[in-house]
Amino acid sequence: MNPEPKVRSLKIYSFVFKTIFAYYLRSKLIKKFVSESSWEKKKKIFLSEKGREARDIFFLLGGVYIKIGQFISNLFHLLPEEFLWELQDLQDRVPSKPFSEIQKRWHSNFSTPMQEVFHDIGEDAHASASTAQVHIGYYKDKKIAIKVLYNGIEEEAKADLKTIKKIIWLVDRFLFSISGREVAKQLEEMIHKELDLRNELHYLQKTIQAFQNEKDFCFPEPVIEFCTKSILVTEFIEGKKIYEVPSHEFGNRKNPYLEKLIRAYMLMIFEYRFFHADPHPGNLILLENGQLCFIDFGAVQEISEDDSRNLERLLISSMQKDYHTMAEVLIEMGAVSENLKKEELCKILKYSLSKLNRILSSTKNFRNIGWETLKPGEDLRFLREIQVSLKRLLAALQLPPNFLSLHRVLALLMGNFSYLDPTRSLFEYAEKPFQQVVLKGSSWRKRWREEGEEIVASALSLPKELNEFFYKLNRGEFKFQWTEDKDIARSKILLRELLSFGVLGSLFFYFGIYYAEKSWKEPSLLFYMLAGLSFWSFARSAWAYQNKK
Repeated sequence: MNPEPKVRSLKIYSFVFKTIFAYYLRSKLIKKFVSESSWEKKKKIFLSEKGREARDIFFLLGGVYIKIGQFISNLFHLLPEEFLWELQDLQDRVPSKPFSEIQKRWHSNFSTPMQEVFHDIGEDAHASASTAQVHIGYYKDKKIAIKVLYNGIEEEAKADLKTIKKIIWLVDRFLFSISGREVAKQLEEMIHKELDLRNELHYLQKTIQAFQNEKDFCFPEPVIEFCTKSILVTEFIEGKKIYEVPSHEFGNRKNPYLEKLIRAYMLMIFEYRFFHADPHPGNLILLENGQLCFIDFGAVQEISEDDSRNLERLLISSMQKDYHTMAEVLIEMGAVSENLKKEELCKILKYSLSKLNRILSSTKNFRNIGWETLKPGEDLRFLREIQVSLKRLLAALQLPPNFLSLHRVLALLMGNFSYLDPTRSLFEYAEKPFQQVVLKGSSWRKRWREEGEEIVASALSLPKELNEFFYKLNRGEFKFQWTEDKDIARSKILLRELLSFGVLGSLFFYFGIYYAEKSWKEPSLLFYMLAGLSFWSFARSAWAYQNKK
């Protein structure tokens, strides 16, 4: 029997405060009187002990709290390994319920006993999660996974959500704005969806359909006749979990599974408009044939076209260091309130991207990034320089409710990446699929209209007088009046042609290379063709000028 909601909250608060206090005392007192190696050893022992204690608390509390523990257990880019390794049992080693309870849930859906429907069904759970557990059996000589919700989990989750809503309200009211009501509403909707396995069946089928032409991915096929609100039966996928693959297996090469993982999310978010919202290691299977398999579609989030487009604009403007557009998108998304002026936000974005680039270029291992790398003191000094208080900044920043799941996905992905390839950042893996999926996904004319013209305008930056000259010439308002004899006039015209075609040919060739590097085939070919025509005209003018002499 799980503890009452009030007892659960007290246990969490007590653990957090005790851990912080104990670590503070050790770092301030013990560290001063022992050697560096001895301190590191003691710290690792302390963190392992606290990891085991946290794991036991999450197991004891069960339900929604296990999901919180699963989220924390994957933050390898932020938290110490010694602490996190003790939490890995939360991924798929949650203590199972007796098989008799699973049978009760089955009998509430079907009259025929499980043992008569499936062959060689294992009474020991293959995997146990926060709301359900999985048993393995055979149906028509095919190995299958039977997922069954726990008895009474709906009522337990309802009580847990009340406690979590209070915690969210306290954070929103006294720490910093997180759009508390909307976040709590979305969290409640997510939990309710996970407690109706018909939703999981719907998104599993939808994902199979969306990825039917993607050969690098596979998904378990459902056995429709045994799928209900509380039961989901699918084929069983054989393979390895992410943490069963050594991080050094691929040497200095990029990990192909990570390349496929980031591509999958690019497709989900920017093309299919829905994504698997729980990519913790227990839900990712690596197959021997190189395929990546997603399981457990209980947490799937839809994303609107506007939100997807805003993300695309935000990413493109950040790559171009266009801080004004970044600020506009964030304000439009509702991520920044009016407490922060746009000019202040632009300065903060410029500083943040600059610091991110420094961290990415100077960090050799992205697993367990410490405070010495993040250097929060620098951030506080910067805020003082631009006269923005930390309190006002926190009050202005707010995570849009519809991006709550995306934020969680990003954190989980960073954890997976920092473990499987700690020497590379997620951004190194994201560049190629972003170009292939996002930028190639829309027409080149649209990309040209939305960013190509801006790039050309800023690159050319013609002097005012020259720009005015070309403008009048194009409109037919500029008239040439020659006072020289015809030979001199002809020579000047040829020289002007040489200059014009030489400059245009060089510019067109430059943009051909620019778009070729971004894998934008159509605009690249167009610019190369224009460059060829310009250089051909340049050669013709040069020949005419030489013969004129």
